[in-house]
Amino acid sequence: MNKIIILAAGASSRFWPLSNQSHKTFYKCGLGKAIIEETVSSLLTLKPKEIDIVVSPKDLEKAKLIFKAYKNIKFFVQEKPIGEGDAILKVFKDVSYKGTFFLTTGDKINALEIFKLLSKEKQAVAIRQTDTPQFFGIADLDNDGNIINITEKPLVENNSSNNRITSGYLLDSSFIDILKSFSNDHYGLEKALNTYIKKTKVKGVFVDKLEDVKLKFSWDLLSINKQIQNKKNFKYIEKSAKIAKTAVIEGSVYIGKNVVIMDFVSIVGPVYIGDNSIIGTHSLIRQNVFIDENVLVGAGSEVKNSIIYSGSSLHRNYIGDSILEKDVKIGAGTVIANRRNDRREIKTLVKEEKILTGLTSFGSVMGTGVRVGINSSIMPGVKIGSNAHIWPQSLVLKDVLDDGVFK
Repeated sequence: MNKIIILAAGASSRFWPLSNQSHKTFYKCGLGKAIIEETVSSLLTLKPKEIDIVVSPKDLEKAKLIFKAYKNIKFFVQEKPIGEGDAILKVFKDVSYKGTFFLTTGDKINALEIFKLLSKEKQAVAIRQTDTPQFFGIADLDNDGNIINITEKPLVENNSSNNRITSGYLLDSSFIDILKSFSNDHYGLEKALNTYIKKTKVKGVFVDKLEDVKLKFSWDLLSINKQIQNKKNFKYIEKSAKIAKTAVIEGSVYIGKNVVIMDFVSIVGPVYIGDNSIIGTHSLIRQNVFIDENVLVGAGSEVKNSIIYSGSSLHRNYIGDSILEKDVKIGAGTVIANRRNDRREIKTLVKEEKILTGLTSFGSVMGTGVRVGINSSIMPGVKIGSNAHIWPQSLVLKDVLDDGVFK
């Protein structure tokens, strides 16, 4: 493969209360790497001549730092998030390239497996079956599996297919000439592809046998974290880590430099604990937990299937199926509920619309700098914006906006 293009410059508007500082693919999880790093690392095994990554201005230096060791990786900046078509054209603006290219997005940690399936065809697009075609680009196929029509987010009553396009495209460079005529359209990629398939055969290749990877909403981080941690067994404990003799560690674990594990702690992997973090006495850390650097999990806490970023601290809390951004402080006795009483699917608010999350276990997502007072209760699916303050003994039943105060 001569050319691979990775898109990582979208607005991530549905990712709130996260993504204020970085594009969503630059979030760390799993075994301590950024998601885009996981994606690129797998594609490097193809030994491509060039990998082109399209980023927003705020992430350019970050991307250069992550991939500084690779001379075949180039960076392009999309100044404004005005669609994937515009992002692709940034790569081809001053380049005369002939041949096929593979296109995907930074969150596709299984991009290598998708490419291998597509590469059996001359040109192809990855597709999956969906029960909600109204949220996706939908492809109609002929009897030979060629794509004959693409409809972006069709109305339910008008829909003719359940084949949603996912982020994997193997296309010839001749496609770029058509894409240029849709350069100012937010859905330029889909519209250009719909024109292209009328002239050239492009196969629709089903990738349903691969585990689905998506990063549309903030809570999707939990699924990606789980997929990365469950890929293989791992056990690594830095020599500088201090682990009490009464602590019990089971399963796959990574414990970083200068980590302190105090008495009677129980860790049940897969679990990642970053450098300089502290796990207090009588705490339980279990099942797909990612704890970043410089995190304090205070005594008597339980953390399950959650992601906690640097500088955050807990004290005698339950954190289940949740994400805490950087510098979140939670007072003693506060609990994040992660299950409805009736055990039904959890809903949450996105752009003023209640949507189903697809999860029956989902706690909370908290943005950077959130402060939660003691003995508070956070209900399932509640999101709390950056720098918001929750007063002590609060019952939080709905989202709290950035800089908000709940009392």
